[in-house]
Amino acid sequence: MRSDKNGLVRDTDAGDMLELLLVIAVATILINRAFLAVTGYPQIAFGSFHIAHMLWGGLLMLIALVMLFHYWNPSVRRLAAFISGIGFGLFIDELGKFITSDNDYFFKPTIAMIYIIFVAMYLIFRKLTESDSLSEREVKANEAIRRELGNGYEKDSRWLKSYDCVRNRSEAVMARILATPRIIPAVMIFFVCISLIQFAAILGWINPGWMPMSNVSGFSLAGAFSSSVLVLTGLLVMRSSRKKGVRWFKRAILVNIFVTQVFLFYQSQLTAIWGLIIDLLIYVCIDYYLRNHPEKRKSFI
Repeated sequence: MRSDKNGLVRDTDAGDMLELLLVIAVATILINRAFLAVTGYPQIAFGSFHIAHMLWGGLLMLIALVMLFHYWNPSVRRLAAFISGIGFGLFIDELGKFITSDNDYFFKPTIAMIYIIFVAMYLIFRKLTESDSLSEREVKANEAIRRELGNGYEKDSRWLKSYDCVRNRSEAVMARILATPRIIPAVMIFFVCISLIQFAAILGWINPGWMPMSNVSGFSLAGAFSSSVLVLTGLLVMRSSRKKGVRWFKRAILVNIFVTQVFLFYQSQLTAIWGLIIDLLIYVCIDYYLRNHPEKRKSFI
């Protein structure tokens, strides 16, 4: 454990609460946009007044702040993270209206900008929670709070218990699937094949009808090409070290997630989410392999 230098005490549940905020915010945007599309984009209006859902988001974030200022209980803090996630999702969903002169909710780059914001939040949250282990003083402070007030989980609201149930079951199902012997190799072979076909299509060597290139932006093509080159590098490295080769595959999928998908969201809006889901599933499989398969051969690269 490291020693305290600044006197600040971090919460042991910070990672879970930040994850909760992020997941609920993303889910709120998807649910809200789906609801608005199905119902024909209704408005809460009274005469000349129009109450945008951004304002409801701000109200929910304010309620979450009041809860955090008023209570120490871990259960209340988790509920505040849940409520603030809904509030932030409703707030950021209307970004397009406040960066355009004509208040255009459907401004095309909005989804890509929201995607970049969430990626930045994820990286910042991960840095905050994984940078250093808690000091002995921080551990004792957290233990004292939970000894006095409980860990919070037994007093969680029905919504939070439902969230935890879905999360735990999803993790258990995913763990069982990933533990199946041939699943991860099959996923990596699929990723490599798609990347090689993508590489050949970008260079004009082949023209697969299910992978159109004519309407794709140059930035998306550059990201896809870079990802394919990283996969090719991984294939070469695997001759001396399988695990190092898989690490190159991981870099390739991260380029897809952090570069290619940004411009696909700009171009295709929410329809690009299916490609993102596939990329995330591939990333989970590769990350699982790297964490659970120790290096068997020494690498000279």
